[in-house]
Parts: sequence; structure tokens; C-alpha cells
Amino acid sequence: MSIIMAIANQKGGVGKTTCTYNFGISIASQGNKCLFLDFDPQNNLGGSIAPEMVENPEYTSASCLHNAYNLFENPVKAKPFEVSENVHVIGGDKRMGNITQSQILNVAESIDLIKDDYDYIFIDCPPAANALQHAALLVASKLLIISQAQKMSIKGVNELVKTSRQIRRMNPDLEVLGIVLNLIEANITNDQREQEAELRKEYGNLVFENKLIKTTRVSEALNQGKALIETNPKAADKFGFTAVCDELCKRMVEVTA
Repeated sequence: MSIIMAIANQKGGVGKTTCTYNFGISIASQGNKCLFLDFDPQNNLGGSIAPEMVENPEYTSASCLHNAYNLFENPVKAKPFEVSENVHVIGGDKRMGNITQSQILNVAESIDLIKDDYDYIFIDCPPAANALQHAALLVASKLLIISQAQKMSIKGVNELVKTSRQIRRMNPDLEVLGIVLNLIEANITNDQREQEAELRKEYGNLVFENKLIKTTRVSEALNQGKALIETNPKAADKFGFTAVCDELCKRMVEVTA
């Protein structure tokens, strides 16, 4: 049975896409078959890791089955784009911005048709409490929240936790794996330290022990369609990606045990 993980925050700019790909690639490198689903109409994830996919006219016209828009239109068995043997992707589309709540059941049925082909499915969510985010939470078994140690970002965490509680009435299998602090300054500021303390006071052990340090190297790697562990494993260790991914895997084992 696959683990379907939604990666989200209701505030933008917290690094959801880079975290989604970096964690997913680390897990895929352990021999797991992984599918990346881009539920953001901007398609930053799909466009970064599979530029040849989004340049195909069949993709731009949404006439192929590795465009996520089709999963919402009707229940269909998608044909994910193969980046490598263990890494497949279904990209987002600007037309998904018009998705309505009534189309959520279509995507749920569509994912049911392919989920057993994968060990893990990672859903990169849009930064908004809309039908796309609700769809991701309704089909997911795990929720990973990405946050900065910043007031507005933490407000997005609070709102998302409330949303997840509401969604659990319809999807009781949804579990919050935890909250990852991202984009922490190498020399942490007083404000970041205070905001982190507030987050840990509110959510306790839900907040990951390990943190991700701010670096341009992770976005530079994604611009090449790569994870940091692929372009610079030492940097992945230095800036916390290895430790956070290890903690993520440990938490998944504890939750499913």
C-alpha cells in the first residue's frame, strides 16, 4: 500500500516545492518507487523536474494523461511521466485554478487507480485553502507542513492544522507527520529564535527536531531538475536536508507502526 503525503502551508514562499522534491528524491534513492503530483497551477515542481514534459504540445493542451488537470475533469487512470525508474511525475496546469469542490471526487478516484503502483506519492499543494488543497488532504494519508520561523508563516500553519482537523471528518486516515522549519538563517536571528520557540510551545513534538538552513544551493539544484543530494551530498548534510529526511522516514515508521 502506498503512502500518500501532502506537503503544504497556507502561506506561499516557505519552500514547499523544494522540500517536496528533495525529500522525495532521497526516499526514491533508497529503492522506493515515487510519484510526484503537482497540485499547484503554477506547476513549479513539474516544470523543474521534467521540462521536456511541459514543453510537449500534448501537455500544454491537456490532452495527455500526465497533466493533473485531467484527473479532476473525470476519473481516469493517469500515465505519469517517467523521469527515471523510481521517479515519476504528474504536472500541474494553470487551468487547475478553476477546479471546484465538486471535482474533488474525480481526482480521488483517479489516484485510486494508480496508487498501488507506487511506494510513495508526494503532493505539492498550492499555498491556499482552496479546492486543490482540500483534494490533496482528502486523498492523503500523511500531511507534512513546511514553515518558516516567521509570524505569517506560522499563521499559515495554524490555519492548515485547523483545516486538517476538518478534513479528518471525511478522511480519518489523515495524519499530521509534523512541521518542518525551513529557511533558517545560518546565524539564526532573534526573531527566528522567538518564533521557533512559539511554534514549539504550541505544537510540541510535532515540530521536527532538525531544521533546514537557508541556502541558494537547493534552488540552484532544482533549477537543474535535481535534488541537493544529487548535486552536492555534502551540502545536503551541511544544510540539514539529510537529517530532516532521516527524521521524516523515522516518523513515518512510527506513525504506521
